[in-house]
Amino acid sequence: MEQQSLPSSSLTARRQTSVKRKQNRVIDLIMKRSIGAISSIEYKRRTIINEINYVAYAVNKTSLPVMYINPNGRSTRNFVIDDILGMEVNPTESSCLLVTSRYNSVAIYNVSPDVITFNQIKRMTIPHDPIDINGTPNSVHWLWDGTVFSVCTLDSVHFWDSCSCKIMETVKMPIRVLNHVIAAKKYSAKKYVAVAAIDGHVFMIDMLRGIVVMTMKNVENRPITTIQWHPTNELQYITGNDNGNILLWDLRFQNNFVLKYNDDDSFSKTTSHPNPVIGLRFYNNGNSIISVDNMGGIRTWEVSTGNMRPNYYEPVTLCRLNKSQIFKDFQFAVTENLKEDIAFMPSDRGMKIFDIESGEHLPHSDDIPLPVNCATYDTHRFCVYGGSNDLVKLWAPARKIYV
Repeated sequence: MEQQSLPSSSLTARRQTSVKRKQNRVIDLIMKRSIGAISSIEYKRRTIINEINYVAYAVNKTSLPVMYINPNGRSTRNFVIDDILGMEVNPTESSCLLVTSRYNSVAIYNVSPDVITFNQIKRMTIPHDPIDINGTPNSVHWLWDGTVFSVCTLDSVHFWDSCSCKIMETVKMPIRVLNHVIAAKKYSAKKYVAVAAIDGHVFMIDMLRGIVVMTMKNVENRPITTIQWHPTNELQYITGNDNGNILLWDLRFQNNFVLKYNDDDSFSKTTSHPNPVIGLRFYNNGNSIISVDNMGGIRTWEVSTGNMRPNYYEPVTLCRLNKSQIFKDFQFAVTENLKEDIAFMPSDRGMKIFDIESGEHLPHSDDIPLPVNCATYDTHRFCVYGGSNDLVKLWAPARKIYV
């Protein structure tokens, strides 16, 4: 008996059925419900957000007190607290934390997950600054690969070898400077360091040549109190000044800014903030900016238009150090690239952690009677380090810490 052959259309349908795969379903283990079929990138983003939602203060994770011997002997005390001014996690090794403090020092701390006490691996003295008798540094940053770190004082920028912990290059600045930021990324064509000056200028240091190669002219003759480089565009950066204005700059236009951030569409003389701007950070993959003034006022902005986003945030209560240190950059941290970004604001009572879009504080962001000076976010471990007077403290996902 001859076997009847199936129509070609039926064979095609069978083949399509045999190779058709089921969509992967992702289950939210906390809410016990399906969240649908999503990409691996989206799944990772949601996992990170879930971890950050449980960030809380780790009571038993801290450093030892850092005491500084009084050099002039005029005080009745032989030792004074060496307040932490700034910090940054090593971009390649989350076990190392770079810390600069008030009395002329920079140190590398061991913050590995398996240690209870964050010990200093190395502590170095910054060369004497003839302008500032205390030698107070104002900012510190790692290079993208962790091989070099830089420290800025009022008259110089020092570049250190992170292995030998010795100075490789010192660049003297022509005028008093307040802070700096490294623009050099892994794939950047230019290895620039932007240095903000007290007269409103921004000096560009070429790291490969060790000299100032460009000067961005001031437009308001006001001290630039905070500066940040765009996370993806190596030609642009933003500044916040003592006049309350936030300006976007481009290296291709040295004599004028590109955009002024303002809540008035007519671009009148209204300033970005009613008070001096002391802190700036990019977030949402560089599409938005969050800013803080010296009264703790918080605003967010669209980078491309310069317009303020419609939102309201409770003012952050600044600690004594951020109030008393003139022109000190308010170092806070953000997640930067999650689309639902989280901000970590040092305050007079702990670390204020909130969702930037809604302004809502996270459930585990409870007030604690602990002044925090500065903060830095670890993108690998989803934790936050804060400087509390002379101590390094940790805020980490609550389910992963032991208290």
